[in-house]
Formats: sequence, C-alpha cells, structure tokens
Amino acid sequence: MISEIDTIKEDIYDIVAEIDDENVLIAVKTIIENIRSNALNEVTTDKRDLTGYIKEWVKNM
Repeated sequence: MISEIDTIKEDIYDIVAEIDDENVLIAVKTIIENIRSNALNEVTTDKRDLTGYIKEWVKNM
C-alpha cells in the first residue's frame, strides 16, 4: 500500500511540475491540503464535485 501511495505521489509531482499557472498551483495545493487521512497507510477522499468550489475560489482570487 505504501509503495502505491509513493508511486501516486511521484506521478502527481511530475504532473504538477509541468503547470505554469500560479492560480492552478494554488488550487491544487488547497485540494491536497484538504485530503483527509483516516489511517497512517490509508488515504481517503470524499467523492464530491469540486468544480463549483474551484470556480468560486478562482473568482475570489
């Protein structure tokens, strides 16, 4: 499980490194900071549509 999480993290870092838009990077950081962890080796997120949240957040910037 830990190796899968490490692989996912590396993939995310590779993708984020290609983003040049500061607003997008701030949005990604906000989403990552809000991911809840229920256990040390288990990362879970609520399934919900974040599109509206991100649009409102960008409008407020």
